[in-house]
Amino acid sequence: MIYDVIIIGGGPSGLMAANVLQKHKLNYLILEKNDQLAKKLKLTGGKRCNVTNNLPVDGFIEALNMKHRRFLYHALKTFGPEEIIAFFKQRGLGLLLEQGLKYFPETQLSQSVLDALLHDIDQRRILFKESVKTLVKHEHTFEVVTANQTLISSCVIVATGSKAYPTTGSSGDGVVFAKNLGLETIPFTPAETHVYVDQVKTDYKDLQGVTISQAELTIEGVKKTFPGGVLFTHFGLSGPAVLHASEVIAEKSLHEDVYVHFPLTEWHEHDVLKRFDQALQKNEMLNLFLEEILTKRLSKKIVEWLDITQKRMSEYSKKDRERILDMIFRFRLKIDRVETIERAFVNAGGVSTKELDPKTMMVKRIPGLYFVGETTDLQGPIGGFNLTIAFSTGHLAAEACYMQIHLS
Repeated sequence: MIYDVIIIGGGPSGLMAANVLQKHKLNYLILEKNDQLAKKLKLTGGKRCNVTNNLPVDGFIEALNMKHRRFLYHALKTFGPEEIIAFFKQRGLGLLLEQGLKYFPETQLSQSVLDALLHDIDQRRILFKESVKTLVKHEHTFEVVTANQTLISSCVIVATGSKAYPTTGSSGDGVVFAKNLGLETIPFTPAETHVYVDQVKTDYKDLQGVTISQAELTIEGVKKTFPGGVLFTHFGLSGPAVLHASEVIAEKSLHEDVYVHFPLTEWHEHDVLKRFDQALQKNEMLNLFLEEILTKRLSKKIVEWLDITQKRMSEYSKKDRERILDMIFRFRLKIDRVETIERAFVNAGGVSTKELDPKTMMVKRIPGLYFVGETTDLQGPIGGFNLTIAFSTGHLAAEACYMQIHLS
């Protein structure tokens, strides 16, 4: 069979591309290796699916960890959060804003997001259990070989994802295709995941379950800080700040030991210092000060960790008072490892953006071949960033396919 466009992968980026091709009435086909579409999409956000966020394009880009984050500017300007919200609304699915940032479907069900993506798509254009084995470039066409058949198309959009959550079918197939075609790829590494800290499992195990809301995490030797909150777990650390920082931690840990620090209080530093001075002037007992700015569990632990006895503030030496404040503001831990790429929510790495045209997502050296979504070295933190990137790049590639075929 001969097609205008073959989409390899029926995840969010592939389905968004299909919507564009359907609108333009192109002859396209989706090849999905699983027996169902978008398995990973249905798991995201606790099966509620954080579709996008309310950041303007510049703010969205600045929130990314990637050095090459400006690559996404054109894709997001063309089809960013505002356009994504409108896309779903046009298909009967409203999105609700939570925490002033994240948009979730009003139904609170990720299945509703998938249903909206499929609303306009001709189901006959989806083939299930069609795992692509090889992708070959001929002079004017592509040959896509599956376990069952050989297909020909003018354009190919590769939307196979990364290696995150292999139970959903993610196995890095797109990178294999890219390597076989001589393209530069970046090895997959964990991103948006929790981290393992042996100190928490041994010295601080009774803190498991404690959350420091809105804590800002700092990685020693890294200028950027990561807000959002930290959670002590049975294996180490999690929480929004940790998930956001994990990509940087993973990269840094390849070359050196990684240390992080964060405050144990939700109070602003200025307010803590003001309250500390008051406690000192009134010569209060240390526990009264600590229990006001920390949880009771944390206030008791600080005294234990610093190996000091409970007494009045003036009875502590200046050095001990500095140690107390340092523990409160800069609780320091050594990271032992990050989660594996398979268990990370998102992977960094994939097809290098150096190979791609940011205005089309097409491979510069291979006209008609496009890589989108997490198959590429484009990723972001939690908060709807990765689905936005998937939708945005899938939309951009499909529009470029249409223009290429329309003009040929």
